Amino acid sequence: MAGNLIDYVKWRGDLGFTERPFNDVDALVLATLSYIDLVGFTPNEASGGTVEVREALGELMERSGGDVAPYVRSLATIDARYIDAVAKSRRFGRLHIGRYVDVMDYDNAVQFAAVEVMLPPNSVEGCGKGVRFVSFRGTDLTIAGWREDFMLSFEVTGAQKLAAEYLDRALRAAVAAGEPLMAGGHSKGGNLASFAVASAVPSLAKNVLRCYSFDGPGLDERVVVHDARDVIGGRFVRYQPAYSVIGQLFDRAEEPRAYVASTGSGMLQHDPLTWQVSSSDLILADGLDPDAATFDAALDEWMEPVDMGERERFTNEFFDILGAGGPKLTDVTSREGLPKVMSAANGASDQTKRLVWKLVECVVAKQAARTSDVVRKAYEGVVQSARDAASGLAVSFPRRQLHAE
Repeated sequence: MAGNLIDYVKWRGDLGFTERPFNDVDALVLATLSYIDLVGFTPNEASGGTVEVREALGELMERSGGDVAPYVRSLATIDARYIDAVAKSRRFGRLHIGRYVDVMDYDNAVQFAAVEVMLPPNSVEGCGKGVRFVSFRGTDLTIAGWREDFMLSFEVTGAQKLAAEYLDRALRAAVAAGEPLMAGGHSKGGNLASFAVASAVPSLAKNVLRCYSFDGPGLDERVVVHDARDVIGGRFVRYQPAYSVIGQLFDRAEEPRAYVASTGSGMLQHDPLTWQVSSSDLILADGLDPDAATFDAALDEWMEPVDMGERERFTNEFFDILGAGGPKLTDVTSREGLPKVMSAANGASDQTKRLVWKLVECVVAKQAARTSDVVRKAYEGVVQSARDAASGLAVSFPRRQLHAE
């Protein structure tokens, strides 16, 4: 039986964690909580205290009148049905949350948010104590969000520094209470979780029961030497959809990960609400989609030999081009946006141009394969143009050995 996160909350919603212990799907649900704007609904870190999930989300639903879009800080398809299901479920609704932090600094390009969830004793198999889960907010599918992910290639970002500081405080509080802690997040949230755990004082890192990265970018070894796996070993858990691009960024190929089946098309598989789940686990795919691997290899081939300054220049050039199509990633291959992107790329460097064409080819081909014959024919010329532009520039790219478990 396959479904999505909404189905899972309904399937497991009437069962508490003492009846059905915490699993990786639960971790994904908690990772999505930080995507919801909880300002005014959840106690912040400075004030202290906690509130039940059902109270916080119930008040949000009432205030929003059912239009929750202004409260969702992600292009993931988190809607009123999902929020209402989580709030009303016995499994998640009765959990307590607090220590909410939400920082947006436009001048310094810093976006950071996190919330702590309190799991009752005996929630996690083999652990009789209560367990705390720190959920780090990720980015969205806007061009600006992607730009922020690529900034990870040449500097330690402000959000990473805030995540490390937040986790340090959370770990100290957890140790004082005699409780272990888990951390996790989706997209950039997974990267923040890994960076924060890797930055933790060794004596505190021992208290990390698990760290989850759900399609989160890796930590580039030229910027950050160690990641969570170097600190907590197999307690660092990675999941990516079959068509993973964000999660393959700055990848450490030796790290185990599992690929999840998704109902999404192409890069829209990044949306966790498209991931397929059973009543107790994530449903796995055979591996990384070949089209995603091609784009990933093209990015690797360009990024590996260049210095930090060149990576910064490339990031600005690349995303200025994509942004010509519109503010969203899906605008890149729209009928209105694609000609603008291709025009903006004309004056770019060969390396940047090649990556843009590869992105266009992969996305358009994926969309065309899922559309009607009429729409497919309209795309055929664009696909051929992208292939012609890429021909001779990147006939074959180095592939990294990927591991799945």
